[in-house]
Amino acid sequence: MELKVFESPGKEWDEFASQYTDLIFYQSAWAGVLKKGLGGQPLYFFLKEGEQIIAGLPGVLLNFKIVKVFYASIPYGNLLGERSHFPLFMELLDYELRKRGIDQVRITESPFSEPFQPRRFKPISAKCTLLDLRNYDKEQLWKGYRKNVRRDIRKAQRSGVIVRAGSSKEDVRIFYRLYLDSMERNRAAAKYPFRWFESIYEELGKRQLATTLFGELNGVAIAGVILINSTTTTHYFHNGSQGEFLRFCPNELLIHSALEGAIEKGHSCFDFMGSDSNDLPLLRFKEKWGGQTRDICTHVRDYHSIRCRIWELGKRFGNSRLGSMLLRGFWDQRKEID
Repeated sequence: MELKVFESPGKEWDEFASQYTDLIFYQSAWAGVLKKGLGGQPLYFFLKEGEQIIAGLPGVLLNFKIVKVFYASIPYGNLLGERSHFPLFMELLDYELRKRGIDQVRITESPFSEPFQPRRFKPISAKCTLLDLRNYDKEQLWKGYRKNVRRDIRKAQRSGVIVRAGSSKEDVRIFYRLYLDSMERNRAAAKYPFRWFESIYEELGKRQLATTLFGELNGVAIAGVILINSTTTTHYFHNGSQGEFLRFCPNELLIHSALEGAIEKGHSCFDFMGSDSNDLPLLRFKEKWGGQTRDICTHVRDYHSIRCRIWELGKRFGNSRLGSMLLRGFWDQRKEID
């Protein structure tokens, strides 16, 4: 058996991965988003026996200068293949990661797959909220909402908020401004640059694998969401909004529209994606739609403890109010949305 890697995964990888998952985050199309959007190097490791791939792990290497981190993957990155091969795969992968000088490895579980705990990795717990759509049509969806959810959707409609699907590069810029507004309002780091959203549009949007929806009032976008489509799942991937218009409940109308769209596609699940375990308001917002929250783990291993410690301190600063302000200024100076 031999460990190999695809730096530009294609048909062979996709045929292997599709045996175990239908999530787009494991497909070669997603590698293009990671490469163009984050400037990373896709590394799709696989174990081969003869001519057959028997285990694999997709991911991206991000070089932050001070530290090199291998993410497997963003947002999900479980191992694929027969579980009996996982121990050998991880042993060979450990050697390969050391040889490449990688400082930290992060493997995030998928809520759609059976978890696997790699040896010598530290689990960090988070939450993920999923809504099972298999027994819903649009009428049942509406009836299943709580009274306050239906009230907020109606309020948005009565206030004149309408939903529009984005379809152009300009819409990417509009969404990015909404995203920055939300990050600033929540005193959070704007982790993703404009090119990330641009790559989602270029790599997925033009192929109908991603959709941007806007809530507009009097022709102005006041909220937006990015939805990514796997074969049977809609993923609520990004959102953004202008704080002064939240009283009109545009987010509620957007999620309602997204759920109806998922039902129209015949999707069996709506994935509200991950949340920090301590972010109770966000978890309540996701659960009010009927979603069920479960634990998922990111398994982390530091190969260079000092560099990783410095890196973690830097991330904490980035998530502080001052750090968020500096990051916002950095992206603004790059003038990527002009």
